Amino acid sequence: MDNQLLLSLSEKYGSPLYVYDAEKITSQYNRIINAFSTVKSLKLNYAVKANSNISILKLFKKLNAGIDTVSFQEVKLGLEAGFLPENIIFTPNGVSLQEIEEVAKLGVQINIDNISILEQFGHHYPNIPVCIRINPHIMAGGNSHISVGHIDSKFGISIYQVPHIKRIVDNLGIKVNGLHMHTGSDILDASVFIQASEILFDAAVNFKHLEFLDFGSGFKVAYKVDDITTDIEELGEKITSRFNEFCKEYGKALSLWFDVRQFGWLNGGFPL
Repeated sequence: MDNQLLLSLSEKYGSPLYVYDAEKITSQYNRIINAFSTVKSLKLNYAVKANSNISILKLFKKLNAGIDTVSFQEVKLGLEAGFLPENIIFTPNGVSLQEIEEVAKLGVQINIDNISILEQFGHHYPNIPVCIRINPHIMAGGNSHISVGHIDSKFGISIYQVPHIKRIVDNLGIKVNGLHMHTGSDILDASVFIQASEILFDAAVNFKHLEFLDFGSGFKVAYKVDDITTDIEELGEKITSRFNEFCKEYGKALSLWFDVRQFGWLNGGFPL
């Protein structure tokens, strides 16, 4: 954005003022889409917790993105912005079974990260498809505060509990249509994503009716000029190759999902 334009907006609306460049956000969104262009089915979900401004949400709706939500309020906001329920994934942490039930009634994709909740929800609603969030036990991210896939993290069900998950799923007849993981944020090294993906692939073979694998995200973005970032093109090439290979091993084409929250900071947001 032109500096003079930003100054004029500040004079018109006062400060503090946040200005977002829709063209830049769109170009960064398309950059990720293009990096994974050889995947048969790709879905990017914008994480509403990053910025719940309804105009931002409507922009992502226009781009054919989905949204990742963590609360009933975010789900409602997404619906208000025009997203269909099937394009919303609900990934809460530490919420009540009642809140998950309320969201499920709206037809939203449920993502469960707790053994107890999985068992309770599956007991009452075995026919509602759920995604399960796995903790891969990988320490990754820009710092310890944004690393959420390590062994002491509260997010996700331990990868070592997959046999337990499988017993619950089989006993209750739960329909598992997806697996999800998120290792952390500000990850530079593509090999971290590859390592985590192999863990998710190993878990996926235990569930025969999956429709998608959700890799979370964690891309390192530029917060200032000349900042180091994740090489999205390299990541896309490496992940795509292995993902397509796994789909052949699995026996059917799956959809590849990412839950991305950094679009507004990829030189697209200007705090004044």
